[in-house]
Amino acid sequence: MTAGEPDQEIPLLQLVFKNARESSKAALFNYASMAHNDALFFSSLCPRTTNIPDKLAEHITGSFSSIDAFRETFIATATAMFGPGFVWLVKRNSGPALEFQNLAILTTYIAGSPYAKAHFRKQNKDMNTQTTNTSSNMLGTQNVGAVGNFGPFSAHSLNLTPGGVELEVLLGVSTWQHVWVLDHGIDGKRRYLEAVWSKIDWGVVNERAKWNNTPPQSKYARPYR
Repeated sequence: MTAGEPDQEIPLLQLVFKNARESSKAALFNYASMAHNDALFFSSLCPRTTNIPDKLAEHITGSFSSIDAFRETFIATATAMFGPGFVWLVKRNSGPALEFQNLAILTTYIAGSPYAKAHFRKQNKDMNTQTTNTSSNMLGTQNVGAVGNFGPFSAHSLNLTPGGVELEVLLGVSTWQHVWVLDHGIDGKRRYLEAVWSKIDWGVVNERAKWNNTPPQSKYARPYR
């Protein structure tokens, strides 16, 4: 979709950010975001069971009370998702967080992105309480597709949306039906998730946290950005 275009050399994640706020580029955003999400998921797996490194285990325990509680919460959250998407383990790099309480579980649907830079800004008015004239005036004074022509949340800015926080995505697991239903059956979503859990490369997950700003070194690591 970008072959022969000015954006053909842009890194995948930057392509996601750039097109998230442009309605006319919704298809490009969806393909780029889905490619990123799938690549991150597949690059999180390895052919053997690995141990959770001590540093990551400390943060998991601080954020979820125990490794077992984290595992159950992660799998239960993914199991409860109604429809295709991804469940994520993320590390907050900004916002209120204690030293060892900075991990969180997020969910996104379809090709949604967990990154705050890929989200739309908030409307400055609640359109449920506005008249038709107000709506027409707003639509007539802003480029809807670009989500504004200027300001920190315009289509040309990669700043965070209001309330957004900087984060590192450490782990993503797909809940799209096609990744599990053939092997595990229509009622086998949790069995699939438990099987995936046993093949997560926790070395890669740990390195993505950038505790010491070091690049991934795992033998199974593959680029996804």
